[in-house]
Amino acid sequence: MTNGKRAVIVCSEDAFANGVKPKEIEKYLRSNGYTTVLVFNPGAISRLGVAGMRRRLPGLKVKKIALYVCEGLLVALSKYGDSLRRAATSILLWRVIVLRGQVLGMALRSEGHFDLLICESNLDTALTLAERISDVQILDLPSPFAEEQLYGGHLSRAGYEKLRKVEIAAYAAADYLSFHWHTYADYVRENKYGGDNFISLSYGTNPKLKRAKYDDHPRIVYMGFLGDYWVNLPLLGTLCKLCPYLDVYGGPEPPASLGINYKGYAPSTDVVANYQFGLVTVSDDELRRHSFSSKHLEYVSYGLPVLTPAWRRDEALCGSSIYYTAENFLERVRNAAAEQEWERLHAAALKDAERFSWSNALKALDFQATPQIEPHVQP
Repeated sequence: MTNGKRAVIVCSEDAFANGVKPKEIEKYLRSNGYTTVLVFNPGAISRLGVAGMRRRLPGLKVKKIALYVCEGLLVALSKYGDSLRRAATSILLWRVIVLRGQVLGMALRSEGHFDLLICESNLDTALTLAERISDVQILDLPSPFAEEQLYGGHLSRAGYEKLRKVEIAAYAAADYLSFHWHTYADYVRENKYGGDNFISLSYGTNPKLKRAKYDDHPRIVYMGFLGDYWVNLPLLGTLCKLCPYLDVYGGPEPPASLGINYKGYAPSTDVVANYQFGLVTVSDDELRRHSFSSKHLEYVSYGLPVLTPAWRRDEALCGSSIYYTAENFLERVRNAAAEQEWERLHAAALKDAERFSWSNALKALDFQATPQIEPHVQP
């Protein structure tokens, strides 16, 4: 039997930001006395059968079959156009999330008791509604998911209300609730859930050895996910037409009709250091005006000033931000490219990177330094 504190991190490990934070949390926990940290990516948990989780559990088979049917229907119906996909998502998504929480909870309990559970996955939010797995259970979520689905056109108003109700219950059942950036937490407090169990586990970045340098022929880089509505690919295409010196890395490959200067996947994030500005694009809806882009922190870790849409103002990152619209984009770049101004922005970017280092971002998990972290008791 393993001695020492045990933690489990439930996450979706992808090639973008969702795969970064769980690894940083794992390192942080191991440096704070956790001898066992299970990083668990549930994937299609209706077909769960990984080593150590094959044992027979009462009721698990029935729940898995129900989840498998709902997931299958959701995938199948989503192939028949936007209208049917929206209807299917509205009817089934909240059920899938509830069933995932039940199945995953039963499976993880078979692994024994944990001291700490941290859920990093929006699809597994309902895990806190299942029977308790650990002494302390934290939801640390990338974004408010129901709103993301609503503004993305994936949910009807009725479907949104169903999913919202599930999420609010899960938030309240968690001992602690956090989002990857303070602006999302502010949005949730103001519009959705005003509980007393919020903590701050923000996103972070690591210092880089390579640094951007001034160039009187500046180049702009976009690096990141390109596959959902909030990325605002039409805006990215417009900016590429304005700026032949704007290069785009990431995936999936955008439609050629948008005219995006797509360079594929970068061999490493160090490519960023070859540019003078980093670019963020995001949709102009109520949720994304409160949004966060992990690429902003990646850019500043290399010393790049960040071009970010004017509707996404964030006081915490104003020092390294250059706010733009499509209409004033070239003017804003031109002004910021003057050597003295660029050096000022460069210094501000490095300062932001230092403030939002992973060691600072995850301080709330230092249970030895903050013994007040105790399970949240519902009134």
